[in-house]
Amino acid sequence: MHAEPQSLLGLAVNPADVPAAGGVLDDASWARALTGFLSFIPHTARLNVRVEEVAAPAIRMQLPWQPALIGDPHRRLVHGGVLTMFADTLCGSAVLTGLSAPEVCPTLDLRLDHYRPGVEGLALVGEARVLRVTESMVFTEAQIWQQPGKILCRAIGNFVRLGERNTPSGFAEALLAAANAQAPANPSIHESEPLGQSAQAAQPADEKTEPQAPRDAQDPRGLLSARRFVEGQRTHADLAALLASLPYAQAIGLGLCAIDGQQAGAASDVELHPEQALSYSMAAMPDNVGNPMLPAVHGGVLAAAMETAATLEVLRRHGRGGREARLPKLIDFSIDYLATARGDQVTRIDCEVMREGRRMTNVRVSAWQKSREQPVASARMHFVLESLASP
Repeated sequence: MHAEPQSLLGLAVNPADVPAAGGVLDDASWARALTGFLSFIPHTARLNVRVEEVAAPAIRMQLPWQPALIGDPHRRLVHGGVLTMFADTLCGSAVLTGLSAPEVCPTLDLRLDHYRPGVEGLALVGEARVLRVTESMVFTEAQIWQQPGKILCRAIGNFVRLGERNTPSGFAEALLAAANAQAPANPSIHESEPLGQSAQAAQPADEKTEPQAPRDAQDPRGLLSARRFVEGQRTHADLAALLASLPYAQAIGLGLCAIDGQQAGAASDVELHPEQALSYSMAAMPDNVGNPMLPAVHGGVLAAAMETAATLEVLRRHGRGGREARLPKLIDFSIDYLATARGDQVTRIDCEVMREGRRMTNVRVSAWQKSREQPVASARMHFVLESLASP
């Protein structure tokens, strides 16, 4: 019988490492403050991310199941980028509970190790805690799971302290006001519709939703369907159709941008070859914003877009020319945030496969807005190539 993962909320905190844990608020007040904070962030409000418990400097949150979280339509798995977004949100929220006074702390870098994929129909539960606070940095860790004893991933996030002087006016006051308000436990349920759904299609977050497409009784794991896709894709139109079938990719506005420098829309039926340079783009969408004051793209959303682009690049290299059809399985993801990605601008994404073996692939990804010479983020990831030889 599986045991509950060791809670980060119950671990002892070294007072020398986090001397101001909790700051000026008690745990119940922090729960109210962070609930207000998440409802203020467009992306987490749309996903209805909830605060479950605070034991400063640690927190627990839940991301209810919804169809928009799907990233693998063949095997009905959660998009890996959703885990990255959730981890970034967890760690960034925990940071606030580890400081003497609220201040803005942007993500410097984030690393995730993926142990197993998330599955449809189950909520995601995550915890994060502050490990150490210095004058310039805050160091955090997080873990995410769906079922007791089955961790999906662990994360390490490092955040830069901007200090009171560089924190936008009103930020601390808004958090403290939310802490003192008797707000509903989940205000975003009534204030916004779930991401990627219309208000008419929205379902209560606590209800287990049905799969978007029926499973084949002869293919319960979706491997036959996945193999047919990998072996059959040949053109830009195939990749565009794949993106259209990924709810979370669609929700964040990810699409194809250019082939060998030419606009992809002008060559939708061209045969794609692995050596061709294919770029991706993420639209400027209000729901992608993580900091409305700038506005800036949510760091986890940016990471999710970069991860998806890298996965598609690996897919393009398999299932053709007699090669065995294989699906990339993300093992680790590491991203460095280099500059602010503005939420009112299109983000471009370029991928480079650094090493491709029979079972492992390494990919480097760059995201930019104004020019390639001024990237907003750089990421690196490893994939295991999972055989699809038999269901």
